[in-house]
Amino acid sequence: MMHKPQASEKERSCINAEIRKLRMSGRFDEANTQMNRVIAAASGADWHSLRDLENLLAQMFPDEGDTQTAISARLREISPILHSLVKQVSKVRNDESGKTTWFYRLVPSHSEVRL
Repeated sequence: MMHKPQASEKERSCINAEIRKLRMSGRFDEANTQMNRVIAAASGADWHSLRDLENLLAQMFPDEGDTQTAISARLREISPILHSLVKQVSKVRNDESGKTTWFYRLVPSHSEVRL
């Protein structure tokens, strides 16, 4: 069985507070672009596989149809300078199937959680 990476409560609180500050300061553009949709879905303390992000985006933006390939491309384009975010990656191996799943999240580039 595979388990999604988990964030501690301290880490979750710190990351989500910084994301809120970025949103409130107007750092994120509200235009309906694929990049902004991916940022809206992937930013925060929760980890998401590409499949998770595809499903989340379909719920958040039902008329858009963003694919896993397109989401992956937008995640590669995230820039700390342009977006004030960095992509974090975690991979989890399923011991039963031998498959590896990659998980992603976008966190503020200037905040680092020390546990």
